[in-house]
Amino acid sequence: MIRVVLIGSGNLAYHLHKALLKAEGVALLAMSSRRAESLVDFEAVVPRLPLGAPHKEADLYILAVSDQAIASVVELYQGEDALFVHTSGAMGISALGSVQRKGVLYPLQTFSRDREISFETIPICVEVALYPDTALLTDLARALSKEVYELSEEERRSLHLAAVYVNNFSNHMLYLGEMLCKRAGLPEKLLHPLIGETFAKVKDLSAYEAQTGPARRKDLQTQKAHLQLLEKAFEKELYTMISESIRRTYE
Repeated sequence: MIRVVLIGSGNLAYHLHKALLKAEGVALLAMSSRRAESLVDFEAVVPRLPLGAPHKEADLYILAVSDQAIASVVELYQGEDALFVHTSGAMGISALGSVQRKGVLYPLQTFSRDREISFETIPICVEVALYPDTALLTDLARALSKEVYELSEEERRSLHLAAVYVNNFSNHMLYLGEMLCKRAGLPEKLLHPLIGETFAKVKDLSAYEAQTGPARRKDLQTQKAHLQLLEKAFEKELYTMISESIRRTYE
């Protein structure tokens, strides 16, 4: 049995606590947060501990906190012999300071509180500072997901950068598309079938093969017409830069 204390109260912590409760061979001993009231919608059956209060039976502490908070939170547990892991894709193990046993448990997914999600298919990337802790962290990851990968810090950071492009940047493009529809007095739902097919087909084709549109076709006339519809300078600049990136990709 892997005995875990979960620290954090954000979207990832919320989904992670539900997954830990369901995982075989895992016991979620307690949860902690800077503000106790932030855990109000977490399962009441799990005991709450004040932040910085250790649990004497814990094998592992998961710090599902912001990147900026990792160092200050782990400082509160100096002297504890358990394994401490953070969940960041961008931060190295060194963010955990001087604790001896440390590692990373990085789930590659976007999390929203009101969206149900299954951890079983989420890729979980792990890394440890000390080799003897490999089995403990890997066993925990495999209790949560069928997709577990041991990645170096450099590999994980590259993966996180790729994730920013495919999730954060693409989501912003969806937002801009919605805003253009609103500006023209059109219902946003007109875009929904296109959005669905755009992301569905990259399961069968590479993104390189799936690319369509005026920039891919080198349709300069359509691109000029689009630029005339855009009102703000930064919108025109963004459209031009992305179109140029597509053009260079297929030269």
